[in-house]
Amino acid sequence: MARIYSPLGNIRGSLGNLTFSGGAGDNQLRTKIASNGSNTPAQQNTRSRFKKLAELFRSLGSTARAGLKRQGNQSAYNRFVGQNFYNTAADALNVASVDYSKLVISSGAVAPVTGLTAAVRGDGVLLVSYADNSNGNTALDTDRVKVILVNKQTGNAATPDDDEATRADGSVEINTEGQPAADLMVLAFAYRADGSDASPTTRLQVV
Repeated sequence: MARIYSPLGNIRGSLGNLTFSGGAGDNQLRTKIASNGSNTPAQQNTRSRFKKLAELFRSLGSTARAGLKRQGNQSAYNRFVGQNFYNTAADALNVASVDYSKLVISSGAVAPVTGLTAAVRGDGVLLVSYADNSNGNTALDTDRVKVILVNKQTGNAATPDDDEATRADGSVEINTEGQPAADLMVLAFAYRADGSDASPTTRLQVV
């Protein structure tokens, strides 16, 4: 911004990309900032992928926030997008998709969930089992275990009715509501009972 002292008095208005304003002979000169309406194919691709991750984060809700703790000025959402952007893609029509076999919903120094298995019972309930790998150090028997069932086609997520499972419990049940097994991915992680840390994500395709 520049100041112009004019013997002609006040100058107001615009000329090209310049705007004059002020009063009492103290005129101010500003340059207009042009709007950026860029919409290149690459930008459309990127926006589509960010939008997909934002929708998925909302679907995962408190589960992702429990697994990805705030780090400095990075929120759970920022970390989720940062760790999963390269697990997304968009086609020629900018329809985004997610590689759920690589999806990250948790991270930390806690030992991961191991021995993960999943089987759909005749009543449509998915029994998800895991090992009690407590070791008194990186894996405590008081650690909570989060298990979430995600539909890879819709991004919709379901959690067990009992959301307070521990390593020692060994299993949880989730209603599949008749969804095809091939569309379903189980994601699991352990986290401290006080919420201070979490484990990396363990993934399992339902068959």
